[in-house]
Amino acid sequence: MSSDLWFGPVEGPKRRLSGWFAVAFRLVAAGFAGFYLYTSGFGLISTETNRGVYLMLTSVLVFLLYPASRHSPTHRPSVVDFAWIAAAVVPIVYWMDQYVAYAMFRVSSPSEMDQIMAAIAIVAILETSRRVLGPVLVIIAVAFLTQLYFGAYLPGKLAHSGMSVTRILEFTFSTQEALFGVVTATFATFVFPFMIFGAFLERCGAGTFFMELGTALAGRWRGGPAKIAVLTSALLGSISGSSVANTVTTGSFTIPLMKRTGFKPHTAGAIEAIASTGGQFMPPIMGAGVFILATLTQTSYLTIALMNIIPAALFFIFLLVMIDLESVRRGLEGLPAAEIPSVGRVLLRGGHFFLPLVVVVGLLVIGYSPEFGAFWGTVAAFVLSWLRPETRMGPKRLFQALSWAGHSNTAAGSAIGTLGIIIGGIILAGLGLKFSAVLVEAAGGHLLPAVVMVTLISIIIGMGSSTTGSYIILSVVAAPALVALGVPMIAAHLAVFYAACLSNITPPVCVSAYAAAAIAGSDPMRTGFAALKFGATLVLIPFAFAYTPELLTIGTTPEIIHRSIAFLLASVALAAALQGTIWWLGTLDWLSRGVFLAVAGVLFAPASLTLDAIVIGAAGATLALRRFVPVQSIP
Repeated sequence: MSSDLWFGPVEGPKRRLSGWFAVAFRLVAAGFAGFYLYTSGFGLISTETNRGVYLMLTSVLVFLLYPASRHSPTHRPSVVDFAWIAAAVVPIVYWMDQYVAYAMFRVSSPSEMDQIMAAIAIVAILETSRRVLGPVLVIIAVAFLTQLYFGAYLPGKLAHSGMSVTRILEFTFSTQEALFGVVTATFATFVFPFMIFGAFLERCGAGTFFMELGTALAGRWRGGPAKIAVLTSALLGSISGSSVANTVTTGSFTIPLMKRTGFKPHTAGAIEAIASTGGQFMPPIMGAGVFILATLTQTSYLTIALMNIIPAALFFIFLLVMIDLESVRRGLEGLPAAEIPSVGRVLLRGGHFFLPLVVVVGLLVIGYSPEFGAFWGTVAAFVLSWLRPETRMGPKRLFQALSWAGHSNTAAGSAIGTLGIIIGGIILAGLGLKFSAVLVEAAGGHLLPAVVMVTLISIIIGMGSSTTGSYIILSVVAAPALVALGVPMIAAHLAVFYAACLSNITPPVCVSAYAAAAIAGSDPMRTGFAALKFGATLVLIPFAFAYTPELLTIGTTPEIIHRSIAFLLASVALAAALQGTIWWLGTLDWLSRGVFLAVAGVLFAPASLTLDAIVIGAAGATLALRRFVPVQSIP
């Protein structure tokens, strides 16, 4: 059997490994995933090994796959890359070996070797992030390290006495508070096992099944390909939790279909980008940031998933309404009947792929940890693959699944160590509460401007980081401000998390829109603004959580029902205002659009049931009159 059958070329954003370099990469990636698949099921390793191996192997894979600059070799790693690999491996191995001795004998008095290794490790981890994500996140990390030394020169409430270089290096490297802190622990313990689970589902045929199911369910509707994108991205997003990965995976299928049936290229790309972004908060298996959220708020992952059912459903309903009205406005149809598979046949052939998800949720319900659920979900996917010859995961597919899981971790994992450095700088300087106090003061003690500032900050931070990275930073510096202003803790953190998701589609740096535009052949900025239009409720959800936490089932049953129905009706009204059409009135004039916009504004606000009913009644009467008093319509 040839090695190419097992070790084909490895494609990266800027490098294509082949030959022995591809073999080495795939072996390391598969071993990496295999190690954490084992730990998720049996967990028989030390804390320092769990965290250290994750950062170390992530860096090794990044240095193999991502070139240092545009002048670096594009088909193999260079001598410089191997030097960086050594710079990552040696100090992390040293930390794992010496951690117990440090904790017992050298706390507050690190040795000279501790400090040398710390400096090397910090630089190597920063380089890991720079290669994958660019310089912005690294600049933020360096700024937080620098402020530790120059704390006395910081303005106002942010000032502190400053720390010595020795103290900064010790806290950042030797402890389990910064580089090897909660962010690294969460990814190594919870997130990576779910990435492995997603890779196994993809290799066993579940990805194809979800696409076929989306086609069968929505293909015949007007604008069917766009609705397929929504359903498929929601289903796949509940597994992968990465908006860019969802966009590339499902978009390669749905975007050409949308264009073929009449959607403009930028609209097709926008719909896929926003649908894939929604996959990050789609239960039952949500994005990586939710695991961090569960850890920071000391709330069970299952509880958070259940709390997100209503918001996620409302988000996707709004998106489907927007697509349907877009199809009505442009006279778009669904797919030809010959291209639409039977729902029953699709379920008969692939319905068993829901079982791994059932296994994961079932284990969470009866009290097992998320990583244990991911382990047995992975096992279930492997076993179920043997039901059909074409999906069986023999040795080759098993190796490919493990290798792909390790490969896919490079994008998300590259930021983790640097985020740990940032969080360490915030903790050591006590900036979390200080920044929250400054935010509350800048907002004048009022909630509305505070939420506006948090949303804007999340978009800015999201320009140089992932959704998870944005949330991690904001959870420390912004969420406490919302809590101080009376928002329940879970609602505050989820408001910050949804705001962080918004950066994926917000120009000028909208990574999901860029990925979709590349497939659609459209302008990225135009695609990003269109995605923002189709995902308008994502802008409003953080405000809804702050003012109406009933959407998160925080409150009485009547309140939850009232606010959910009000948000649903508001979403339909907003869609009509944005699209300039509604089913029973056709094309709307500007006055009618203004009425729908006003109705949406009132219903989104935390008004009483009586006021909501009055506004709906008055708006209904006004719109009924418009049928008999037409005004020059503007499509």
